[in-house]
Amino acid sequence: MPTSGVADIRAWLESRIGAGVRLGLSTCAEMLERLGNPQSDFPSIHVAGTNGKGSLCAHLSALGSMNGELIGLFTSPHLVTIEERARIDGRPVSPEEFDACLEEVRVAGRMEPEIRPTYFETTFLASMLAFSRNKVDRAVIETGLGGRLDSTRLVEADICAITTISMDHSEVLGDTLPKIATEKAGIHRPGVPLLCLDHKDERVRAAIEGVAGEDVIWVPRASKDAQEVARNMASVIGSRIGWKDRETTVAWPGRSSDRINWNGVDLILSAAHNSESLSHDLGRLGKERHVLVVGMTQKQDLSETTEPLLRSDCRIQTVVTEVHGGRTPSVPASELSKILSGHSEVAPMIIEEPIEAVDGASRLAIEEGCIVYVTGSVYLVGRVVGELASREGGDLWDYLEAHPSRS
Repeated sequence: MPTSGVADIRAWLESRIGAGVRLGLSTCAEMLERLGNPQSDFPSIHVAGTNGKGSLCAHLSALGSMNGELIGLFTSPHLVTIEERARIDGRPVSPEEFDACLEEVRVAGRMEPEIRPTYFETTFLASMLAFSRNKVDRAVIETGLGGRLDSTRLVEADICAITTISMDHSEVLGDTLPKIATEKAGIHRPGVPLLCLDHKDERVRAAIEGVAGEDVIWVPRASKDAQEVARNMASVIGSRIGWKDRETTVAWPGRSSDRINWNGVDLILSAAHNSESLSHDLGRLGKERHVLVVGMTQKQDLSETTEPLLRSDCRIQTVVTEVHGGRTPSVPASELSKILSGHSEVAPMIIEEPIEAVDGASRLAIEEGCIVYVTGSVYLVGRVVGELASREGGDLWDYLEAHPSRS
């Protein structure tokens, strides 16, 4: 049970952000041992990839639930609240339960010799405790960064999967696609199937097969739509563990093209934050007229990342804002505006506060009879989802439910 107040344990968790990123398994391996190896209480599906891995995990959780299994779903980052990282039966665990698990992690870390887990490691460890306590039948685990040295590599997976491979975190994972593919393929365990979304680059295929050999199973890309791809891949994976292919409903804000009503206009949220995902999500708009709201966190290749945003044939206006969350600071609105302004006849509007930016865009969209499209950061999407729940007076946990319960 927690030995301190909620504010204290949450303050301790926030302090772990300062620990940065740590690649390697030794810290979490020791912490899991101190906690009684909760990850050993259930089998896991382990998922890596550049884009689409969260969506695949959500579809797997939904499919497992429809097959009557109690599924633990670990994903990151979260949109609104930390409990999203530990969903059980599609719904985030309660704050009280997550706090209790956090306290166990803190106590274990203070044993001699002291261990100071990172923020990500802490949330992973707390989630494993929550899944164990709730006696899940199976967990679906999304990697944090890469695969080979990510702490999620410590789960006991009986099936693994890789979604897309593109340039991402090149400063850590490598400066070529084959190097990145090799790191992500590191989630493979000998003798465990590794289902990989088909990749047209033969070098990527060779890199993955060089790691996993005959355990690699290539899954054809069933559609150009990322959610359809995730749904199909979940079905293929599910069939290998005995799940029947059933109709599922997945709510994954920022990753699907679902529309919400915001001040009387249709608003689409996109958590796309790299060139590949931005191109995909913008492509889904087709020729629909829209007001763009965009905010991003700092990136090494900001100009390359934002290139898809320069295609503005059906754009009425661009509203540039700022986002705050996680370890990386926001790109200043003035800097992002400068990058985007050289490719449009209409200069971007700058509204630094995100909700004010969305409200301003919605007023303009009403005048123009078009939609609002919000993109560039998972944290920007999270602010909008949280604000929507607040304005509508609804239960935030209902907005964050990934899929209906198995009942």
